Amino acid sequence: MSPELEKTLAGCKTVAAKIRALDAAGYPRAEIARLLGKRYQHVRNVLEEPGPPKLATTEPLAMAMEGMAEADAAFFQYTPPHTYFLSVGANGSVVLPPEVLKALGARPGGLIIADLEDERFTLVSGKAGIQLMKARLAQPPPPGALASLELIEERRREAAIEELEAQMDEAGLRRDD
Repeated sequence: MSPELEKTLAGCKTVAAKIRALDAAGYPRAEIARLLGKRYQHVRNVLEEPGPPKLATTEPLAMAMEGMAEADAAFFQYTPPHTYFLSVGANGSVVLPPEVLKALGARPGGLIIADLEDERFTLVSGKAGIQLMKARLAQPPPPGALASLELIEERRREAAIEELEAQMDEAGLRRDD
């Protein structure tokens, strides 16, 4: 097994987890089957199985995951509602659940705004993101700032807003003016 393949499969405890990791790394299904010594149908079944299982209980997360392999527990929702555990693929991608995409009004080619603050990453709809960005960029500069720097910053804010609005228009999202 190549070092790259070993690195991709590191931490995968189950065959299903290995199949998902190789798929996320871009390996074709037939190649995954050959590498793992499994039938193509097995690989297909793992990759085509329905969405994440839901846990309808209020028991602590540690108890909910008891007996589950770590990689198999990456995709499920638990109580309280609207909290998700999302698996990060080998290429760094994260798949959002359909109900999250629906709530954000995201559709193929659409726009979602992300905000990183400290250790918190927040996703908002394109429309809400534009409003947040306008509010953030409209804040006055600190006292004692040079007028020339203030003018340059104002032009940058306007350009950023125009760029976001252009992206919204391209994505087919409406804005409220």
